Amino acid sequence: MSSDSRREYDRHMSRRRLLAAAGASGVAALAGCSGGNTEPTDSGSGSGSGSGDTTDESGESGMSVADASFSNAYTGNPVDLHFNASATQNFAWPAGRAVFAPFLKYSFNNSEFMYGALSDLQIEDQEVTMTFRDDLTWSNGDEWTTEDLEVQLQLAQKTGSSLFGYVDDFEMVDDKTGKLILSGPTNPQIIKFELTNFFVDTKAETHEQWLDAPEADFLQWAWEDPVASGMFQFENKDQQAFEFSRNPEFYKSDNVNFESYLLESYGGNTAQHQALISGTEVDASTSLFTPPEIADRFPDHVVEVNIPAKWGYGIVFNHNDPHFGKRNVRQAVAHVINRQALVDNAGPRTKFTAPIPCGIAPRDQEYWLGDWYDDFETYGADETQAEQATQLLEEAGYTKVDGTWQDSEGETLGGEYFSPSGWTDWTTMTQTVVSQLNEFGFDFSVSTKPTNDWFGQYSNSNFSMGSLYWLPGGSRSSFPYFPLYYQLWATDIGGGHGYREKADSEQTIPSRDGGETTLNPLEVTRNIARQANDDESRPYVQQAAWHNHIELPFLGLVSKFEQSWVTDDEWTVASEDSPNRRVKWPPFWWVHEGELQYQG
Repeated sequence: MSSDSRREYDRHMSRRRLLAAAGASGVAALAGCSGGNTEPTDSGSGSGSGSGDTTDESGESGMSVADASFSNAYTGNPVDLHFNASATQNFAWPAGRAVFAPFLKYSFNNSEFMYGALSDLQIEDQEVTMTFRDDLTWSNGDEWTTEDLEVQLQLAQKTGSSLFGYVDDFEMVDDKTGKLILSGPTNPQIIKFELTNFFVDTKAETHEQWLDAPEADFLQWAWEDPVASGMFQFENKDQQAFEFSRNPEFYKSDNVNFESYLLESYGGNTAQHQALISGTEVDASTSLFTPPEIADRFPDHVVEVNIPAKWGYGIVFNHNDPHFGKRNVRQAVAHVINRQALVDNAGPRTKFTAPIPCGIAPRDQEYWLGDWYDDFETYGADETQAEQATQLLEEAGYTKVDGTWQDSEGETLGGEYFSPSGWTDWTTMTQTVVSQLNEFGFDFSVSTKPTNDWFGQYSNSNFSMGSLYWLPGGSRSSFPYFPLYYQLWATDIGGGHGYREKADSEQTIPSRDGGETTLNPLEVTRNIARQANDDESRPYVQQAAWHNHIELPFLGLVSKFEQSWVTDDEWTVASEDSPNRRVKWPPFWWVHEGELQYQG
């Protein structure tokens, strides 16, 4: 938003406050973090060339800061959302990326890690040494120290962060250096993947109150007024937007040459599409599925950036449900669903099926499964396997009466199938899934919910089965430990799928040779991370994936490429060969690196 349109912006913000009581439904969007398998590099100070007209504020080095506001479209009601990243249900992750500095990021262009708040990372034997930037500072002027890191790690341990599946202890070496003590040999990729999921979002004086409090209390805490470590500091929120201003204490503040940043609230994908089609309403949309016929209507100055998502549409089962808690019923569902039909209906340009539902990202399955690959049940990627599904349900004691499957007491197999409102591609896939299941004889009805309510159904175990992402997202999901652990533990819904107790117990399942095998799924999965390299991890990956494709804690259906949108009429953008080009997410990381600047 240029200085020329500032008066219009001010009028718009006044109108927002008048409409605050009438606003939209609360929605918390999702995204994964990044990872990779190379050594981290110093990401430098960026290559942005925007200068802009001069303005009302001067940077510390004498740079000019334009009286301009960057507007990023977002589906959500800020009033319902907050900045406590551990309380995932109502955490505003895009807002978090505006105010909190990342430890590490990953470039899909260069297949390398890039430093954010870290200045060095050494992984040797069973120790990880993290050195943070000397100029890492909070927006209120306080210096960041490892006192903040210690509280952050204590809370991560308290809330069951996957980091502590292979970290035994930690210690602070000095004010800027912390050390993780590993529980045994660990694939270095694991640590790098994990640290891409960490942000400087924990301030000791603010968060230490939760160290001795019940975990549930901390996970319900709504942090409304965060102290920033990143590019912007929080100013205000209402039903229409989060408002942020440039943070002069940010360690790369010279890269931020404009005054303010908005996360504008929109009612769903369609509203964001219309905003981008207008060519003037917004400057970006962080993550927005857009079919080709809509993208063709965008002006030339709207730029698409495709990033591997390692995320996608799947099904979560309630394992305490009297029907869907049964393995035969879950397997029958898998046989009924034609996964290719979901892709065909909702976006073959950016989506693709999972060849095998086994907890591993689709395009990584052959590498990790190796000579086990052909032994896995595909459940029919591009067809409905009605005969197999019928046999499984009949073996479980169900009969088909007047076209609908029932148990011995006449109760039908089905219920409400939840899906997030406003996610147009998910709505299409949900309708396809429910249509296929009901045609076979299930009895489901679609129930769309604002995303925070959608999460609430699962967190409270108030469901039978429904749509949910089956990969935690980002390149970390290419390392099987992360998606396999996520499906067992379901951290994002607090274990509401009811599988945690079962995951951490001895289970007997059919083996590859037709006999039986007994394993503890959680322990096998944790062993993936404890190996020194991929070859040593692979046997544990194969065992965990074999268990997953039989038990189906989740059902993986579709993955995709992310579509991120930015505009280049008033703003610079990273070049296609820039290491910053395909980093999650462009409207934030590009600002961090000075590749997104105001140019008038």
